[in-house]
Amino acid sequence: MDVFFEQIVAKKNTPIDTLKKVGIIIAALILIFAFMIILPGFFPVMGTFGLLLAAGVCYGSWYLLTNMSVEYEYILTNGEIDVDKIVARRKRKRLITVNTRAFTEFGLYRAEEHANRNYQSRVIACSSETDPNTYYAVTDHPKFGNCLLVFNPNEKILQHAKEFIRKNVIK
Repeated sequence: MDVFFEQIVAKKNTPIDTLKKVGIIIAALILIFAFMIILPGFFPVMGTFGLLLAAGVCYGSWYLLTNMSVEYEYILTNGEIDVDKIVARRKRKRLITVNTRAFTEFGLYRAEEHANRNYQSRVIACSSETDPNTYYAVTDHPKFGNCLLVFNPNEKILQHAKEFIRKNVIK
């Protein structure tokens, strides 16, 4: 019988993300003020052009702010996990595809345990690294080498993935 489950996890905003959003809004307001008030004051013929520039700043800031909305989708199909990154519900990018039988380690994720370990690549695809339901998997991936995958599977995905993971790998 084929196994197929999917899950979408939204990335939580960090304080850095909040600062970036505030910075984008402040920069947009300053540019709009400059294009609508200051530019036409010095060059009266630039009034309409200033309005167009202000509209461009509004669109650009909206685009940047919505691009900070990130979700991760996990798809488990017969022991193979696909992890996709979805940005602003507009763009989708496959981050990694890994067979759970190839895991060399699997368990609950604690960032301090993996901070000093050398991985050739890290795929952080979770809502937050401090979330208590965050899991990790280490695998030898053909493209990424010794890879650390950090993700938040729900109970269904976790239960069915464990059926394919070798028992001596689960911690």
